[in-house]
Amino acid sequence: MSKFFNETRTVRKTESVPATANVNIQDLVSSLKQHMESNGAAASHSGQIDLQHLLQPLEESNEVASRVAAVRLENCRSVKLPRTEERSFLVSQYNPAMQAAVEAYRTLRTRLVKQQTRTGARSLVITSSAQGEGKTLTIFNLAICYAKIENWPVLVVDADLRTRGLSILAGDPESPGLAEILERDCSYQSAILRTDIPGLHILPAGETSASPSELFSGQRWKEFMGWASESFRLVLVDSPPALNLADFELIASSCESVMVVARARKTPRESLAKVLAQVDPRKITGVVFNAAEETPENGYYRYTAKAGV
Repeated sequence: MSKFFNETRTVRKTESVPATANVNIQDLVSSLKQHMESNGAAASHSGQIDLQHLLQPLEESNEVASRVAAVRLENCRSVKLPRTEERSFLVSQYNPAMQAAVEAYRTLRTRLVKQQTRTGARSLVITSSAQGEGKTLTIFNLAICYAKIENWPVLVVDADLRTRGLSILAGDPESPGLAEILERDCSYQSAILRTDIPGLHILPAGETSASPSELFSGQRWKEFMGWASESFRLVLVDSPPALNLADFELIASSCESVMVVARARKTPRESLAKVLAQVDPRKITGVVFNAAEETPENGYYRYTAKAGV
């Protein structure tokens, strides 16, 4: 089942934070399992109530954000998301066998909303230590969960220009996309797509022959993220893996928060430690513990994420 752990660190902007390199990964994994066993069932039942309570003071600002997005993207292109892959869009095509995974994504959304109301962050980049750990599937389902909130416009950005995994998951829409924005100063409205899920927009990767790290090092990426954060209630950025590529640090520099995906029985502890040490500790939102399994006695179905981009 896709499970998660968040709030590995609670960070205030005005506080000094110890280096993330000192994180004990064995303790981290142990706390992940203990947290899931003790809180998983309760979170499933209370998530919706908690979400409604959190959103009450945000109704006015969310309505304003919704109007801004509608005006700025009035003439953007539309796309219908594919529904052929059973497990790609768990939240939008509710499958009883996938109940535990759906509830996990919804509860993750609720906990992130709690953090957003506290920090005011409007951009979140999601990464992993390597390919195949499920970050793209995680970010897409999380975006769908957010889009279910009334007046909460969401933009999902495929910033992995090397593999274009999110764009492929969305049906591989035609260019232009992010690459054209960064390389050719393409207009935002012509590159962003309105999906058939109300409130959800996608910016595909686009096409380029240039080095992605060169594109993200320019001023246009920073300018785009500033515009997107003003236009949407939340911007979710699918980043390449953090290790061995310069792209991630350049992408994260213009985002307010970072979340890391680790896959059970696959992600080496040393790799997770290196990623956490590489991220600015003031930006860390948490770690998603993906493809974990729960026994039937705990009331959950077994689930393993199929996509691994």
